[in-house]
Amino acid sequence: MNDHIACLRVRTQAAIRWLAPLAPLAALAAGCVFAVPVPTAYHPAGSRRNLTEETATRFAPGSATIDDVVLALGEPDDAAPDATRLTYLWERVYMHFFWGWAIPAADATVGQGWERTSSHAHSLSMTFDERGVFQTVSTTNDKVQVTDPP
Repeated sequence: MNDHIACLRVRTQAAIRWLAPLAPLAALAAGCVFAVPVPTAYHPAGSRRNLTEETATRFAPGSATIDDVVLALGEPDDAAPDATRLTYLWERVYMHFFWGWAIPAADATVGQGWERTSSHAHSLSMTFDERGVFQTVSTTNDKVQVTDPP
């Protein structure tokens, strides 16, 4: 009798091992649960569009001036009072991730969905000497995740 219970336990554990990964897949296939990553590459409204990570290499230290930088990139987002540092900021959205659940009915669909937006906030900071000649550049790339309310 104990051999029968042990055999039943082994079969139950094997069935659970098979069903555990299949249950979420079955829910996805039935249309009840969804998860959709949407790769994007755009600048949100209000962000600069003329800057990239490669912008830092456009100007040679010791030869470019403040005027060269401002004429090429436009007015900076932040500047030191004595114009020894100019900072440009921009943002780029890289991914929208949608997930939720839905149950299709005869004439309507019942469900709830959420969206998460993944973007990066960039900055380019350039320093100049007292004569206005470009000296150094530093960049930052900070990951920002924004969750929009349902």
